[in-house]
Amino acid sequence: GPEEVKAAWGSRYPGVVGLWVQDSGAFLRFYGYPKVLWPYLRSTNLMERFIREVRRGTKVRDHKFPKEEAVYKLLYLESERQEGRWAERKLKGFSEVKEVLEKMLQERYAPRTQTLTHNS
Repeated sequence: GPEEVKAAWGSRYPGVVGLWVQDSGAFLRFYGYPKVLWPYLRSTNLMERFIREVRRGTKVRDHKFPKEEAVYKLLYLESERQEGRWAERKLKGFSEVKEVLEKMLQERYAPRTQTLTHNS
């Protein structure tokens, strides 16, 4: 996390490390998740594949779209197609930490009143 970065590199590169730690909240968010999932959270493979498939779809159509909405349709349909592939894919270690993730997401996104009602 940020403290480890400060300890390891702070004295050698104080300016760079200070800026990096100050602006790295979203970048380092994956450290709050179970360690077994870190490689998946740091990877951009799924996004790169999605972009590659969209490019392939536009290349076939030679970049000729009758309306702007046609581009949005292409993106929507490709995301639906990719989602089907992602659903089939099993992430190693996911079943071990599924409950932890569900609890984290519930705490983060549950409405405040529902959380208070649930705890009483």
